[in-house]
Amino acid sequence: MIVAEQKRKENVAEYILYMWQIEDTIRALDFDDKKIIEYVNDGYRLEKSMMDKVLYWYLDLADQMKKQGITKTGHLQNINELMDELQELSGKLLREPSQTLYSSVYFQTLPGIIQLRELSGGEAMSEVETCFVGIYGYLTLKARGEEVTDATTKAIKQFSTFLAMLADKFRDIEEGKLTLSSNEEDEA
Repeated sequence: MIVAEQKRKENVAEYILYMWQIEDTIRALDFDDKKIIEYVNDGYRLEKSMMDKVLYWYLDLADQMKKQGITKTGHLQNINELMDELQELSGKLLREPSQTLYSSVYFQTLPGIIQLRELSGGEAMSEVETCFVGIYGYLTLKARGEEVTDATTKAIKQFSTFLAMLADKFRDIEEGKLTLSSNEEDEA
């Protein structure tokens, strides 16, 4: 909860990846309240009031996942909505004349996105979600100690660059530091 809140403020892309990890942790704990309580008690060293908040957060996430039917796969609705917002922002940035650097990074990333989609059976995912899937898969492979090809590492670095730039633009808009002319047109 504490880490999630901080990541959400600072870097929405890191937040999404972190939440995917939390979802998988809850799945690995079989949505069992006792296992979740033990996991939180063993993994966090906080004062009692904060520990109670973290525990409640985990248990609440587990309940939300069950209610949303994502006990085996999938992501929380609010996380999917956030990815949709990022995809929408990406489209706006691509239409924005002042965002040539963003457009350049996007078009450098696009071949890797297309290739990952083909490797995953052509599943219909947005560009943003495809990048998240690639990075999360890479992190999972690395955590298992599995070998990763140089081509995969290169694609993941490009995905990371793209999502980092998009996350920065997202934060700048949230903080009022960036206004896009396409935002004004969309609201008119």
